[in-house]
This record gives sequence, C-alpha cells and structure tokens, in this order.
Amino acid sequence: MLLLNVNAVLERDRAIEGDVTSTTTKVLEECDDAKTPYAILSHRWQKEVDHNEMMNLVEMEKAKPKEVSQKNGYKKILGACKQAVKDDLEWLWVDTCCIDKRSSSELSEAINSMYRWYENSTKCYAYLYDVDDRIFPTEPNLERFDKYKGWPEWFSRGWTLQELIAPKDIQFFNKEWAPIGNKRDLADTLEKITRISKDILISGLDSGVRSAAQIMSWAADRETARVEDRAYSLLGLFGVHMPMVYGEGKSAFQRLQLEIIRSSNDHSIFAWDPKGRVRRCGSILADDPNYFRDCDGIWSVEPEWFVQRFKSHIRDHVARHVVPTKSRMQSAVLIMRKRPHIKELSTCSIASGGLQVSLPVAPYPGSSPLFRVTLGCVASLVGPLMTIDLMSDSTHYYRFFGATGEPTKLPRVEQLFLSCDQGESRRSLRLDDRTVSFYGFKRCSTFPHSIVGNSVKLSLMNDLIVVIYTNKAGVRFALGLGHYLGSAWTHTICDESRSQTCMSWESCDGCRSQTSTSREGCNECRSRTCMSCESYAKEAHDSMWSRQADLALACNNKKSDHGDTTHTNPDTASFIKHAHLPRSIWAARTTWGVWYRGNCTVTIDILVCTGCCRGPLALETSTADWSGIETPGLMRQAVNPSSHIYALYMDGTKTHLLHFTGIEDVQLGDYGHCDPTFKCDGNIFQDLAAPDPAYDPIKRCISTGNDRTVAANIMTVRASGDSSSRLLLRQPEGLSLPNNRQLVLLLKSLSCHLTDKCLVTSVVRCTARNGHSRTKLCYLSKPQVWRRDTIKGGNSRSPNSKVTKEAIKYFSAMFGIEHLENYVRACFLHL
Repeated sequence: MLLLNVNAVLERDRAIEGDVTSTTTKVLEECDDAKTPYAILSHRWQKEVDHNEMMNLVEMEKAKPKEVSQKNGYKKILGACKQAVKDDLEWLWVDTCCIDKRSSSELSEAINSMYRWYENSTKCYAYLYDVDDRIFPTEPNLERFDKYKGWPEWFSRGWTLQELIAPKDIQFFNKEWAPIGNKRDLADTLEKITRISKDILISGLDSGVRSAAQIMSWAADRETARVEDRAYSLLGLFGVHMPMVYGEGKSAFQRLQLEIIRSSNDHSIFAWDPKGRVRRCGSILADDPNYFRDCDGIWSVEPEWFVQRFKSHIRDHVARHVVPTKSRMQSAVLIMRKRPHIKELSTCSIASGGLQVSLPVAPYPGSSPLFRVTLGCVASLVGPLMTIDLMSDSTHYYRFFGATGEPTKLPRVEQLFLSCDQGESRRSLRLDDRTVSFYGFKRCSTFPHSIVGNSVKLSLMNDLIVVIYTNKAGVRFALGLGHYLGSAWTHTICDESRSQTCMSWESCDGCRSQTSTSREGCNECRSRTCMSCESYAKEAHDSMWSRQADLALACNNKKSDHGDTTHTNPDTASFIKHAHLPRSIWAARTTWGVWYRGNCTVTIDILVCTGCCRGPLALETSTADWSGIETPGLMRQAVNPSSHIYALYMDGTKTHLLHFTGIEDVQLGDYGHCDPTFKCDGNIFQDLAAPDPAYDPIKRCISTGNDRTVAANIMTVRASGDSSSRLLLRQPEGLSLPNNRQLVLLLKSLSCHLTDKCLVTSVVRCTARNGHSRTKLCYLSKPQVWRRDTIKGGNSRSPNSKVTKEAIKYFSAMFGIEHLENYVRACFLHL
C-alpha cells in the first residue's frame, strides 16, 4: 500500500509557507501494511487533494501550491499528520491521495484491500468536520445534524461503516482536531447510532455476527456518491472480492449478494424486507441495502439445525392441518430424515440469471403459481424458521409479496431455480383524467412513486399505484390501479373525513401547511384538518395492498342481470366501476381499457350522483372501440344495423364508417340519436362565442387498404356484407375531432343535456361534380362522458318531494353557495 511520509508532508507544507527550503524526501512510499505501523484517516469527503496534486505539490508553480493548501482536504491531511506525530507514527494513509484513481487496477486493488488496511492500522482518526463541541454528541440533534437522523454526517456514509468496524483503535476528533472520544469508551452511544452491538464494535466481526442479513441491515440508509459504491463499500465486511465496474449501477449489489452466497450459502440473504415495507416482486436478490433495514435480528442457522427445526415444523403442521395418523406422521418425518437432504440444503450453485438451490416448498391453496419457501434462518433464536413467498412461471421462481391465506399441504424439499433477473413483465397504461377538473378536482399525490406525465407502468406479477384526487370543497378519494397475478383491477376509496376538513384549505395558511398524519386542529381557522395527501395515499395503498387478491377477483367477475357470475379478462375486455363520493353530489367512474393491444387507457371521470345509488354500482363491461381511430376521450362506436357500413383506412387505421341514405350532409361535431335517419339535434360548436384553434379538425389520409395511399382522385368502396351497395368517392378527405384537453372539457360541459346522445367524431368529405364538398361517410361515437350509469339491484326510489327539499337544504348548507340550490334541484328531479 502507498503511505504518506508524515514528516515529509509537514516539511513540504513549511516549504510552501516559505519557512524552510524544499525537501527531497519522498511524500508517498510503498509499504507492507502487515509490518508497518501507520495511522489511517476516516472522514467525509469535501474538496480533497488527489494523488497527482500531492505528488507534485512542491514542483508546482508558486501560485498553485497556495491554491491546493487552501483546500479543506489538505488541511485534514495536515491535521492527521500532526496527530500522527503526537502518536509517534511515521506513516499515514488517506484514501483521497494514497490511491491513484486514474489507474483502474490500482483503484480495484485498493477497494478490495481497504478493510484489511483499516484492520491493520495502529490508529484510525475519525474526523467529524461538523462537530464543534469538545465532547462527542450523545443524543440526536436534528437542528445541528440534519443529514443523518440528528447525528454527524460521518455516520451517514457507506464507506465509514467498515471504517468504524475494522480498526481496533479509533479516535474521534472534532473540526478543530480536538479529541472527543474513542470507540471503546463511546461503544454504548455508537451502538445507539449504528444498531451495531458494542461487542462487535469493540472486538470485531468474529465476536457475534449473526447473519449476512444483519450486516446488510447496518448499511441500510447509508449513502455513497456512486450507486456502485453501496456494494463495493461492503466487500471487506463479508470477506469477498470482486472487480470494480463503475457504470454497472445496481448490478454491483447483485454481484455482491451472489459472491456472499457463493462463499457462505447464507439463506438470510433471501430474507430481505421481512415486514413487507418495500414489497418489490421479481428478482430473489435485493436492489440495495435498504431492503435489509429490518433484518438486524436475523440469525443464520447451520444445515443440521435447519433439518431439526424443519422436522419440528412438520410435526406442528401435521397436528394443525391434517389428521395425525401414524402413517401420516411417519411419512412427514421421513421427508427430512435422510442425510442427503442436509447436503442438498448446504449447497447453492450459481447459474446464468439465477441460483439453483434446494429448499422446502409448500403450495398455496387455489393459486398454483404461488409457493411458500422455508429458509435456513430465524428471526430470533426461539422463533420458527423464516419463510418467503415465491411465484413460479413453470421454469423460474420469483420473489412475491401479497399472497393471502396459508399453505395447507406439507412442504417438500425441491430443487428450485431462483431468478436473479427482475424478469417480470411490465406493461404501460395511460391515465386519462382530463375531465376531473370540470368539477374542480385535481391530482394531488401518488404512492409509492410519482407518475411521469400520464404514463403508468405496472408489473403483471404484483403491482399497485394509488392516485389521490381532491377539490376545494374538501372531497377527496383514492384511485388504486393494480395488477395481481395476471389480473388487472381498480378500486376507489373515499375519504370519509370530509366534514372535519377545513373548507378553505387553499386560502388558509394553517391548513395548507398542515402535514401531520394525525387529525389535528388548525390554529388559523379553528377547523379540524385531515391528514396530508401524501399520508392519505400511503394509507390507501396499504389498505388496498392487503385486499388485492379479492379486489382483482371482484374486477374480473361480472354479475349478470340473472345473478350469474361470469369472468372477464382485462386483456381482452374492459370494465367500468362506479363509486359514490360520500357527503357529496359526485361519483367517480373508472374505465379500464383493453390491455393486450398495448395501448391501455384508464379513464377517470367525475359525474353528478345524488347518492341514491347507495354505494358502488354493479361492475360493467365496456364496449369502447379501443382499437379504432383516436377520439377525444373514451368513446365507443355507435353502429345502427340498418345503416350501410364501409371499411376504409384513415391514416392507416381500419375504420368502419356509416352512410345514411337521404342525408345530404353531416358535419363534424353533429350530435343526435343513432337511427336509420340519424336526426341531427345540433352541433357542439354551434353555441361557441368565437372559434377556438384548439377545436380545429385533424386531417386524415383516406385509402382502401391496398397500398394504404390515395393513388387516384376517385375510389370505389363497397358496403360490408352488401356488394351491391357501392359509393364513388371523389378526392376523399378525412377529418376528425382533435383529442385534446379543450375539446374533452367541452364534451364534458355538454354532458348534462346530451346524455346518451351520439357524436360525429370523423367524416370523409368528397368533392361533388359541381365542385362543392359534402360528407359521404361519418363515424358515430358514444362519448363516455355522455353516458348515464343505470342503477341496478333495485336501488332506485320513487319521487319524493320531502327528500328533494331536505337534500337541497343539506347541500346548500354544506357548500355555503346560494346558487347551488337550483343545481341540486336539477340533480334530484327523479327522486
């Protein structure tokens, strides 16, 4: 290892200051760490002096040495050198300047040897730049130390973990290089900060390390400048070696886990996230040390002990779940009695993309791809063997979270191929919530991760994202979008605490700054405030996660009018769910689109709902034209059996267009009822005060599909199923309504008086012989925002004037808006 000559560094510093002439003594020399007494520096990097600057310090031009000597890193080196002189040590190692990082081989050797170098040091100086006092902090102080739970930043870094454990003698210094304690004397405080037992701090890893998972738990929440260093900084703690590949990202931590398994076959490496905080399905290996946050108490057990514990587990299982006949008990015990099983449980082979390992496996009832696997580790010495859940795709096994129920069959030792690849398929969906703003709602939070734009990616194995919507009236609901074992599902949870929420949450500074998860009062407006959107999103996520198997089943089973249950596959069909928002006149309607086409859209809409539905309506299957030409918002094609249908390609998309005999012209935006004559009741643009460029139609290229281009000015098309019905199209031009927010909101604003009407969303215009343009074909759609939900299950009620008056009074008092009376009266006309 390269070591700094302490006296040479101090002499060169005096030469820079002009006190003495330059010295020729080498600053850095190669030494044997096993035979040379040396000190070593542990610190938080700032502006440091690198290897090249230290080597050329004296030979630099006059201005540059002064510039280098002003760096905090140089001052740290001087402070460490002066302390080494006090300790009668001639050599010092500092990672910033004793490693030539321009050489990848030297950097790799240093990282693989670093634990040994700290372990062999005579003294280790831990420099805490952010500590001013002359005593070591014994209690967390978030005001002084805000970067790591109220403790000095040194404890937040990934590299300082091994630098704390490896050295026998660590001296702590404040920013003025005043000593503030040593590791042995501060062991109790250090144990409180790091969760590392003081026996290990004082005597090293050999004095009581329980498992690989325990060591990983110490590294949870620590940070490094490079992602790869979260793995590289742990090499020495596990006694493994591997090459450095900066740029590999999280793959470095995966390689580290594989090296640990190769050297120790420690099953605790599979026991990450025991409390289900992360709940990441897929690879059997964790993504980073944070996944082991709750693993401090895990003990790894030897194969012989594993066998004995498992025999006891089988006996208990037989006693609980099956008739404990003598033959049954004997066969159960024989599962683990043979000696070869001990050998199988002691080995683990690493193959391309996974691990070959033998483990006890028990299937979940009714879910053939789900299994519970028993590991050779325990959460406590008196507790049972730990288990994890896996999902199989017939060849590979993946980590799984969210299984329900308990396995009832006896576990058997089987050879498994555990996948190390994330592997699980992911699909994208688009969240269309453009109409929620019509009633003042907005998207305020998501959990567990944010949504970029409107794109959401879900794992087909097990995934869930929650989106929170709220408005100024304090109405709030959580929309869950999930996928569980191949089944898509959606669910809405309504916030019941609305009546306690401040009605002026945007204008009240006190309410707006309220971030507590507890329902505390607002000092500004004296009202009670509910939990923040972020906390509410997490609470809703946890609630849905525990019920996702049932929610997926409910969304994929539709009850018919006769009470029969049929299964719907979200890959080939879409479904609609309706949820009334309590204490409001609104309901949330969610439509899940067809997924297998690769362009799934989930549409969330707010509609007027008087509450007479008494909760969610029956699940319905949507028949929207998911594969047709793009429309403004969710729509389905309106087809009349009496009309002639013509198939043309509009911008390469096959589209079924209608021709109504006897109608001279149809305009884009016309609406009416779909019958043989299509009586036009009006046009959505007719009452606009001024034309808006946002409503300008989109031009489409028309073709018959042969070469999907318009090769001639005239083309002939035949009606589907009726070759005698032909149309001559002269210079055809396609026009469609644009799919933008302005037009979607326009359709929403017309939903009250255009309920269940049809809309002309595309037309094919042709040139007549006289040169005028007229519409020959059109595409009729039924907008989802114009759709009225039918009340099922006998929930409708007869008109009742008393109920109407009470409802008007209730809602008027609630919202405090006088003109709401007429609006509510219109909503309750059918009561």
